[in-house]
Amino acid sequence: MSESKGPKIKKANIRLSDGTHIKGQVNIKEHDRLSDLLNFGEDPFVVLFNATVPGGGIGGKVIFVSKNQILWICPED
Repeated sequence: MSESKGPKIKKANIRLSDGTHIKGQVNIKEHDRLSDLLNFGEDPFVVLFNATVPGGGIGGKVIFVSKNQILWICPED
């Protein structure tokens, strides 16, 4: 019987092409780094949870972000 591993959570700051700034947590799944999820993950979206949009009135939400809209992403480790 194999052991199941829990989620691998990383905190991240994301800037979108429209200027929106999002802070949240990302499950990088089987990847070692957040950049691996972006470069090698097959899903076209990054899912953030406990996400906030400063000044946008959004806090503690789940947000799906298209990888095509990300200008930069910075891990907070």
